[in-house]
Amino acid sequence: MGSYLGFRISELLSLKVEDVAENGIARLEIIVSRRNLKGGRGARRRSVHNRRIVVPEKLRRVLTDFLGRSALFPGSYLFQSREGGNRPIGRSQAHRIIVGAANACGIYDRIATHSMRKSFVRRIYTLSGHDLIKTQRIVGHCSPLSTARYLETDQDDLDALVRAQDGEFSQIIKQEVPSQLPECCSA
Repeated sequence: MGSYLGFRISELLSLKVEDVAENGIARLEIIVSRRNLKGGRGARRRSVHNRRIVVPEKLRRVLTDFLGRSALFPGSYLFQSREGGNRPIGRSQAHRIIVGAANACGIYDRIATHSMRKSFVRRIYTLSGHDLIKTQRIVGHCSPLSTARYLETDQDDLDALVRAQDGEFSQIIKQEVPSQLPECCSA
C-alpha cells in the first residue's frame, strides 16, 4: 500500500478497516485524518489538513481480497499487532516486514520504511511529466523543495543530460550560423 499511495509509515499504521473499505469492498479513495498526518498534532496542526488520495484499481482488488480472507472487522487496525488488543504493529515491526518482503523479491539494497514513499514520489513525478508541483500536492508536502529531496539523481544521469546537448547544439548552429565560417571557427 505504501508504494501505491505514498503514505508515511505512521499514516499507514494508523489506518483502520473502515478507512480503506466499506462492506468488505475497498474504497475508491482513502482519507488520512489530520491527527494521523505529520505535523497534525503539534503547534502547526491548524495548517495541516486531511489528505485524500485515490486508490488505484489494482490495489483496490488486492485490498478487497485481503479483507475477504482476513478476520479483521470495522474498527480494527489494518496492520494489527498479534500482541492482543486492537493495536497496530509498531514501526520496527513494519520495517522488519518490509525488509523481509524486499529480500523475498531479491532486493537487498538498503530498505527503510520511507523507501515506499520515495518510490511513490519518483513514480508520480515521472508519470506527471516531471511536474514537481503536481507531485508535491499529491504527496502533501508544504514545499516543492521537500519533494525535490526525494528525487535523487546519480552523476551518470546528469552527465548524460549534459552530453545530450551535442545533438541539439549542432542543430542550433546549423540554423543560426552563416554557411561561410572563418577557418578558425569551423569544426
